[in-house]
Amino acid sequence: MIVRPGTERLVAPRTPTGIEGFDRLVQGGFPRGSVNLIAGPAGSGKTLFAIQFAHNGATLFDEPAAYLALEESRDSVDRVMAGFGMDLKGLEEAGKFFLIDLGAIRAGSSRDGVAVGLRDLEDFLRSCIASTQIRRLVVDSVSAIALHYRSPADLREEMFAFTRFLRDTGVTSLLITEAPEGGRLTRFGVEQFLADSFLHLALEDVKGELRRTLTVRKMRFTKHDTGKHPVHVTREGLVVSEERVT
Repeated sequence: MIVRPGTERLVAPRTPTGIEGFDRLVQGGFPRGSVNLIAGPAGSGKTLFAIQFAHNGATLFDEPAAYLALEESRDSVDRVMAGFGMDLKGLEEAGKFFLIDLGAIRAGSSRDGVAVGLRDLEDFLRSCIASTQIRRLVVDSVSAIALHYRSPADLREEMFAFTRFLRDTGVTSLLITEAPEGGRLTRFGVEQFLADSFLHLALEDVKGELRRTLTVRKMRFTKHDTGKHPVHVTREGLVVSEERVT
């Protein structure tokens, strides 16, 4: 993305993801301190994108990160990281990366069979952010909590308060949600309206082979690319192609 001379001052401070190809589509990264949403069906690469965002922050940009796993176990996330050469143990010992398995906490804190909600997650994060001084946060995934709300209206109300809390912390956050294949863009149809940016990953059948694509559907404070771009999984992780899918 080329910024015209004299307009550089209008670009909000960025938090680069370090993901090859992606940051060039969004003027250098996510707006600093913003709440960002990534959605996609199973296998589209959303968890790997989020892991790279957190890991690159810790290793490339000196920004400690926390990865909160609500559905995946700690061992599962650790195996993904190891498969792409990411050293979780060393980063944790250095206080640069915090992988927190909230599944057991969520189950142990349930009340009368009702799972912990976004307000409970906010309380946990308030303490976590204060004690770790993280600058990047991943929540994987909001779908795990949203399933237990009685109505989209209730979910929207609490998500509005939750995203406002995240912005107030100054941490750049990335929330993961599911997207049904061939259906609406997000699982519950409200998540994308409350985030500052919305990335959509898709799986497309092309001549009998699945092709991953990424589209930046919105990003506030950013003149972003709006095209659909191929996504490739390499030994180093995801790579977003600058070419557009036609």
